[in-house]
Amino acid sequence: MTTKDYPSLWGFGTTKTFKIPIEHLDFKYIEKCSDVKHLEKILCVLRSGEEGYYPELTEFCEKHLQALAPESRALRKDKPAATAASFTAEEWEKIDGDIKSWVSEIKKEEDKMYFHETETFPAMKDNLPPVRGSNSCLHAGKGKYSKRPTKKKTPRDYAEWDKFDVEKECLKIDEDYKEKTAIDKSYLSKIETRIETAGLTEKEKDFLATREKEKGNEAFNSGDYEEAVKYYTRSISVLPTVVSYNNRAQAEIKLQNWNSAFQDCEKVLELEPGNVKALLRRATTYKHQNKLKEAIEDLSKVLDVEPDNDLAKKILSEVERDLKNSEAASKTQTKGKRMVIQEIENSEDEEEKDSERKHEDGSGDKSKTSFLFRLCKILHFYMMSWLNFSICTEIRNLLVFLALPCKFTSQLHS
Repeated sequence: MTTKDYPSLWGFGTTKTFKIPIEHLDFKYIEKCSDVKHLEKILCVLRSGEEGYYPELTEFCEKHLQALAPESRALRKDKPAATAASFTAEEWEKIDGDIKSWVSEIKKEEDKMYFHETETFPAMKDNLPPVRGSNSCLHAGKGKYSKRPTKKKTPRDYAEWDKFDVEKECLKIDEDYKEKTAIDKSYLSKIETRIETAGLTEKEKDFLATREKEKGNEAFNSGDYEEAVKYYTRSISVLPTVVSYNNRAQAEIKLQNWNSAFQDCEKVLELEPGNVKALLRRATTYKHQNKLKEAIEDLSKVLDVEPDNDLAKKILSEVERDLKNSEAASKTQTKGKRMVIQEIENSEDEEEKDSERKHEDGSGDKSKTSFLFRLCKILHFYMMSWLNFSICTEIRNLLVFLALPCKFTSQLHS
């Protein structure tokens, strides 16, 4: 097969891989070419089949390349895995004998490991049952046997569910969780928050600080915020940077340590005034410390720099809503107190005016009863049950007495 059979290849430019001209994929060019590397590239293109499959041209290129460089990597081919048929009888017997001797040595070692203790305890040998599938006995090295984990008894009947104590189970779960967290966080006390940098160059300090910061990032991404704070603090002790302070502030916010997060944001703004992340995180601390006006100032600065910041917009709407609610609540409280005072004063004034009017009109009976009721209010008779009962009876007797005719009362007085 020659290039005459494929005239359409000429004038197509270059190949996709290695950018070899199509004209070089030819018997005459390969025969004249003496560049080994270029021939290797041509052979790779021919084997890939991206420009078509030409077995005769590929074979011709392999032979020419082998004549120029017999040890070329392009001529290497993968050999299949060896089997018994690929060896002679003598070689296979030798290989088989080596494998069998290795297996027998391993078995002897296992026997020594598992059954050497039965010789030291001959009295216990008869008491132990043999291993399943063998004539040997169990070794008596360990007197303790592993116990199976006991299953929890779950109620299966309605009567058992009545006896089931939910509060105890919840307390057990909480205690187990506390124990696990206490065990898991015990290693944090071993992490030192300060690294000695005496004798280190600036490059070494930079490398060490970035390494500790990356450890903190890994801990933060996995949710271990306390560990992240430790590593950020180590990085700051080596080389204080804006990134480390910012990251530690975010970790402190996750732990709800608002004061320490605020201090880190302040340090960032000292090193780099107008840092957007620091302003945003300081606004978050202001929000949780009920400093709503300061939070609005920081958020407005962030939105001036980044008008499309969705997080800043969200926090700003929440802060403005909280500010409106607090102002409305303060107004309602002050108004409510005034209204109560005015109503009480008005009611007392009206009662006094009514009583004076009744005295002037000569209605003595009604004025006396209103006076007694007002006296009972002042003494808070409704707070004392026994006093309430006695006063009520007295009032009832007075009302009965006042109901008598005026002439009968005047005769009694005379």
